[in-house]
Amino acid sequence: MIKSLRDIPRIGEKSASRLTGHFGSENNALDAVINGDIAALCEVEGVTEKSAISLVQEAHAAVEGVGIRDFLKTSEAYAIYGRIIERVSGFAHTGYAKTKLQLYIPYPSNKKEKITRLQEEIGNIIAMAGKLDESELSGLLSRIKPVKSNYGIPVIRDRAIITSTPENFEAAKKFPVSVQLVSDPGEAADVARGYSHVIMDTGFAAIDFPEDINYEVLDIKKAQNWQVAPEKELAFFSKNLDSINSAISVLKTIRQYDNSFCKKVTDDDIKRLSSGLENLSTSSDVKSGVDSEIDRCQSILDSLIDVIDRMEKEVNLEFGRLIEKSSITVKGFDLLAAMDGSANRLFEKELRDKYNTVTMNTIQAITDELGLNSSESRYVNNFFGDEVEHPITINPRGVEGLKNHLVRSITSRKLGLLKKYARDLSPLKETASVIIRTVLDFDVGYTIGCFARDFSLTIPAIQDGNGIGIREGTNLFIEKPVPVNYTVGETGMNDGIGEHGSARVVLLSGVNSGGKTTIIDLLAQIIILSHMGFPVPAKECEVGLVDEFYYFGKSRGTMDAGAFESTIRDFSVIANSHKKIVLTDEMESITEPGASAKIISGILEELHDNNGLGVFVSHLAEAILENTTYKIRVDGIEASGLDENLNLIVDRNPRYNYLARSTPELIVERLVRKNTGNEFYKRLLGKFS
Repeated sequence: MIKSLRDIPRIGEKSASRLTGHFGSENNALDAVINGDIAALCEVEGVTEKSAISLVQEAHAAVEGVGIRDFLKTSEAYAIYGRIIERVSGFAHTGYAKTKLQLYIPYPSNKKEKITRLQEEIGNIIAMAGKLDESELSGLLSRIKPVKSNYGIPVIRDRAIITSTPENFEAAKKFPVSVQLVSDPGEAADVARGYSHVIMDTGFAAIDFPEDINYEVLDIKKAQNWQVAPEKELAFFSKNLDSINSAISVLKTIRQYDNSFCKKVTDDDIKRLSSGLENLSTSSDVKSGVDSEIDRCQSILDSLIDVIDRMEKEVNLEFGRLIEKSSITVKGFDLLAAMDGSANRLFEKELRDKYNTVTMNTIQAITDELGLNSSESRYVNNFFGDEVEHPITINPRGVEGLKNHLVRSITSRKLGLLKKYARDLSPLKETASVIIRTVLDFDVGYTIGCFARDFSLTIPAIQDGNGIGIREGTNLFIEKPVPVNYTVGETGMNDGIGEHGSARVVLLSGVNSGGKTTIIDLLAQIIILSHMGFPVPAKECEVGLVDEFYYFGKSRGTMDAGAFESTIRDFSVIANSHKKIVLTDEMESITEPGASAKIISGILEELHDNNGLGVFVSHLAEAILENTTYKIRVDGIEASGLDENLNLIVDRNPRYNYLARSTPELIVERLVRKNTGNEFYKRLLGKFS
């Protein structure tokens, strides 16, 4: 029984503290773990999907008293489970779903209620999957990732809080902006000019600061993030922007068929969230096109340097042309003035007139081309000095003044909009998280639904009897499987079997490459999937739940004494009274045929006596039957012969109570047909009778 986080294996004091801090209480954190809320756990700093899965698996095993290896009793059985999960995962649209599928495990018969509940849930999802447009959803789902909420932002250097008391100074440090402690209003004004926006504490409320200072007054101790640094509040939304928008689209699609989906979130919540996000960029900035004034100022900034460089060249060319065309006529007193040594004044006046003409024309041209308003055009008036110079240069300080003015205008307008967005979105953070978590969990079920739809799977009937019945079953591991019918033990599909119709222990005979391994692999798939609450690859299926599943694959040749002893020890585990299913593929290869037949017959008897269910693939069916008095059913996958290329002509459906012919027998039979009158081949064939 788990009463606290520290009751879960691998959770220490530090991990428990981090989980509690994130979820607000230990109970909330414990609920997230017990309920398998992987998406919520992944939002915790330092928790990856893999570690969240491991944590939940540990917790589930502790709560339910059963782990995956309690049912899958052999490494081969576990390997088949792994292949099934891998096959299902291929239909996942999110990495999250692919990972969380590992939480689905086969359960023993004492978890029948859980299995049937999963069947009902998955059945509903399969029905939903049949209604949804896969092409529409797959693209949206693939863009959704678990929420990460621990996004930090760098200190905003062009924004400051100016405080008048040490207490406010300390309180202001929690915000990601520059913080200054200033007592004198004059000093405060000087400090403020170094920032594009300033927040003054209430100690400066009565002070009238110059117009060139962009400031506001706030009670620092009561100020919220959205008022001081809206970028911090918006970081959650901007960093998860694509996931949130995609999840909203998926939610809306699903609600067309199920209006109770994600019922914690109302339509009004979705509308407010969508509205708040539509003007936000992925960098916590105002999206281009939202505010025409911001876009205008930004456009001016972007083109300013190019325009200045071009205009500087043009003003010099124009000035040169005017000078080239100039001539001075000296008359009357001007001549006397020239004789008096004052000719320079005459030239200077002529140059100044032309200089003023070209610079004023250039100022107007810059204003017109950039589309400057009256406040901005004042800065252009400072682009040229009063003294005539050649070549004419545009004053960099004047350009810098215009740039700073534009930046302040953009910053001020953006800050106002960002504050509005942050104020509107701040209460919807949990709403966004809930939508993403719900849609991610939907994809886990939807993945199973798509898998079931693609392979035409059906929910098996859970029966009380000890048996498995399959109608038109298809092996998931084969590209183009042939549907087969087969039944072992007590099922409603035993009609027509004849003798040993409800036999729980069966020998499966047949030619090499005839499909015997395919049959027991299909049985293994159905056993595992049905005990997971999943649909199975058959048109119709009945399954009696068991406690343990054993699968023993083919041995790689005759074993030495040590390996043989180890194998016999492996089989000894079936000698218990637990309800079990055992599938074995050609066990006889572990030692010489005579000894193998004796050993297999003994294992079959043990399985029969302990209420077990088993299918043993073997080429030694006759020898095995000679070594037991038990009524063991022998089924066979029959080959009617060989074609011209020596390929088997096989009926993949096992024949009940039938010992199938072996490949060597078929080859000798073919030789007899092709060599009429050859008595040697006939005598060899007679040995098989």
